[in-house]
Amino acid sequence: MRQMMEEEEIPKVKVFMRRDPPRLSSDGSLEDALAEMIEKDSSLVLVIDGDELLGMVGDSDIGRLVAKGVTLKEAKMMDFIAACMLTGNQPCVQIRDEDSILNVLRVMDLSNATNLVVVDKNDKVVGTISVLDALRGWKEKV
Repeated sequence: MRQMMEEEEIPKVKVFMRRDPPRLSSDGSLEDALAEMIEKDSSLVLVIDGDELLGMVGDSDIGRLVAKGVTLKEAKMMDFIAACMLTGNQPCVQIRDEDSILNVLRVMDLSNATNLVVVDKNDKVVGTISVLDALRGWKEKV
């Protein structure tokens, strides 16, 4: 019971998530993705086709590709995105905006993820949350 009460006091995802994450269409290049990450100071870009989330590209993905000599200007995002369907048999690792920060860290640990897509009660993408964002929220309660 004590653990339940303590977890209820932990801040919610919506307080620490990054709203309006960078979004690019699937026909963009990885150079476009990197430019967007730098401009918006974000570690990832969501790849969108209309209203559908296709996947995401993270800074560590781009870093690995640069180290391998991939030319970012010529590399299309669709060839490198992490598949990220919100429903179906390969769902994107996601969390609800009303969930607790502690649960974010648990989901990240179980899924070996450093960023999660945040959705509202209607499964609409409303943001992203990183490990650092979640730890900021956790530290406020410690």
